[in-house]
Amino acid sequence: MKMILKLIENDIKRFFHYRVFHIVIGFSFLFGAIMAFFPSINASNIIYVTAFIMPVVIFSFSLKADFLEGKIIPCDKGECSPYTLLLTKTASALILQLIPILFYILVLEIVRDISISFVALFFAYVLSVIVHILIGLSLSIISKTNKILSMNYVVYILVFCMGPIFFANGLIPTKFQYFLIFSPAYLSGVIIDNILAGIMYSPIWLVVLSIVLQFVYAAILCRFVIYPFFKIYLDGFKQKGEI
Repeated sequence: MKMILKLIENDIKRFFHYRVFHIVIGFSFLFGAIMAFFPSINASNIIYVTAFIMPVVIFSFSLKADFLEGKIIPCDKGECSPYTLLLTKTASALILQLIPILFYILVLEIVRDISISFVALFFAYVLSVIVHILIGLSLSIISKTNKILSMNYVVYILVFCMGPIFFANGLIPTKFQYFLIFSPAYLSGVIIDNILAGIMYSPIWLVVLSIVLQFVYAAILCRFVIYPFFKIYLDGFKQKGEI
């Protein structure tokens, strides 16, 4: 437990160092103000940008910077395991990403005075953010250079994020929505939209499938992308006798 807390603390400090904390706070205030003073703007769009795009861009960049500086881990005596790194990287990023949703819930409840299950919204947001943090980490791992990482951002946003956002705003016919099931952002959007609507208007099978597939996608990324990377990284340190 001490090692886990130490690693999370280390990541939080590096978020301050890279100004990631300041960026998240800034966007939280900005998006919260937009949500409060421009009620005509669909709140789901703001939540989508926060849950789908911010984690992917911010935390993939953070891991890439750590990797280039050789400061991914402050482990001693070989106490780190790949799963420990996976847990702490995800947990530290999630802690930071909780800041925006707390702002939004306050605005939705106090300013917009809407009656929905904010507990359900919170947990739907958390699930979405965790999946997209893992996507961000995966993009950082498979991108050999910053240029490739930037290109992967664009591809991910255009292919996996814009479709669900367009659909949520009525720009894509309903009959095409099932082609978006491959997108984690669409799956998250199904849950969040139903919660914000205050009623379950989607078929129950689609809601259940959206939850299950998010867990499946997260498990696949952890097992086949992130875990092998951290294992190779740790093995390299052990061979050098650094941990």
